[in-house]
Amino acid sequence: MSYVSSDFVSAGTKYLPLTSKIHYVTIGLTFNRVTEVREQFMTTIKDVAKACGVSTATVSYVLNGKRVLLPETRERVLRAMQELNYHPSAVARGLSHKRMNTIGILFGTASSMVVVSHPYTSFILQGVISASSEAGYNVTFYTDPWKTADLSAASYRDQRTDGIIVVAPPMDSDIIPALARCDIPIVAVSYPGDPYDISSVDSDNAHGARLALHHLRDLGHTRIAHLTGPMNMLSGCMRTETYHAFMNSLGFHLPPEYAAGPGAYDIDLAYAQTRRLLTLPNPPTAIFAANDQNALGAMQAARDLGISVPIRLSVVGVDDTPDGAIGVPPLTSVHQPLVEIGETAARLLFRRLSADAPTPSMWLLKPTLIVRGSTAPPVS
Repeated sequence: MSYVSSDFVSAGTKYLPLTSKIHYVTIGLTFNRVTEVREQFMTTIKDVAKACGVSTATVSYVLNGKRVLLPETRERVLRAMQELNYHPSAVARGLSHKRMNTIGILFGTASSMVVVSHPYTSFILQGVISASSEAGYNVTFYTDPWKTADLSAASYRDQRTDGIIVVAPPMDSDIIPALARCDIPIVAVSYPGDPYDISSVDSDNAHGARLALHHLRDLGHTRIAHLTGPMNMLSGCMRTETYHAFMNSLGFHLPPEYAAGPGAYDIDLAYAQTRRLLTLPNPPTAIFAANDQNALGAMQAARDLGISVPIRLSVVGVDDTPDGAIGVPPLTSVHQPLVEIGETAARLLFRRLSADAPTPSMWLLKPTLIVRGSTAPPVS
């Protein structure tokens, strides 16, 4: 497994409209699961062959151009196709060529409504769609969250897609192991792919955490607390590990309560944990939150306790979400190149599907710190 750090410039952003909840949504390709209805109302290759008195193989030759036919035979078949309004099935042709020109995207255990509304997942989805459009691929968005391998794996073995991008699966989930056992080409986002010999891409979480912590330290803060993310997610683990390593490297021996929770990306849990932190005998003067949701919960708790941000408490988040940017005060946050992560994941999967598939690698894209009004030097 090789590790690559790189920066990408977005080639463009495409927005996904809200869709009704079904088991999957195919973007750019009409895919009707009710085959009985299709067979009843749609013209088939057998209908064309019967109408012009040739074999189905002859109709197939006209479609794929693999054999030279008499001009009058070819014209008769084309005329019958036009009169019968026959259109070849993209699915059937894809299966016959063992390639659908369609990739799937699965957002771990997240529900479909969370995917299209949450900035993290929606921006990654935009990147996948953008890169797929450029490469001539369609995108199938699996809207039914993964449950277990026994309950979910069969849905991904039907050759509907050529490969799958799996975004931020919990590390204690069986998603990646199950799909790898099915011999499905996959690329992971925010997940260690090396144990399964797959490529992965992520923001450099350790570098992003250090950017936030260095910023607070440079302002003069030493009592820095951390609102932790979920410990079964790679991002949560990396940010918490970096926090402890950074504080230890500076010789800051802080109370264990400073990094005791909430252990989730949850604004309400972050609010409750911040209230506990700010009522300690020796409260923190700064908080590094594992994401912007936690940071916004922290700022609300401070407001409710009459503690001014940033005069008495500085707060830094991660994700640079629109809600954080328009907060009061606007939130200082680590910007993750989420659209570029989605584009990179798609391109890695296209390379995996090519004849000269490269050695699996991990791509780490560099985050940046966006300094706004939620951070300031501590009151002396």
